[in-house]
Amino acid sequence: MERGAELVDESILQQMIIDTSAEIIPMLIEHYVEESATRLENIVQAAQNRDQETLEFETHTLGSTSLALGNHALSLAARKIERLCLEKQYSTAFPLVADLKVLADESIQALIVRKNEGFTS
Repeated sequence: MERGAELVDESILQQMIIDTSAEIIPMLIEHYVEESATRLENIVQAAQNRDQETLEFETHTLGSTSLALGNHALSLAARKIERLCLEKQYSTAFPLVADLKVLADESIQALIVRKNEGFTS
C-alpha cells in the first residue's frame, strides 16, 4: 500500500460522494485544506506559547475535520494531543505538535493528490 493510501481513507470519500455528490467533494477538500493550514498555524503557535486551551480546541477541531475528509491518521494524532490536554498532560502534549505538523503536511498533500485524480458518482 502506498503512503498516500494509508493517509486518505477512500471509503470515507466514497461515502461522502453517496451522501452529497462527486461534484462537491473537490470544494469540500479545498475548504478543508485552507482551514487546516490555519488550524495548524494556531496549533504550532499554541505549543510555542504553552497555550493549553488553544491547543486543546484546535486539535479537537482538526481531529474532527480530518476524520470527516478521510485523513484518519491525522485525526488520530490530533485527538491524541487533545486527549493529553484534557488529562492535563501538557508536558507530553506539546512535544507531539512537531510530529503532528509533519503528518498533517503529508496527509493534506495526499488528499490534494487524491482530489486531483477526480471523483465520480
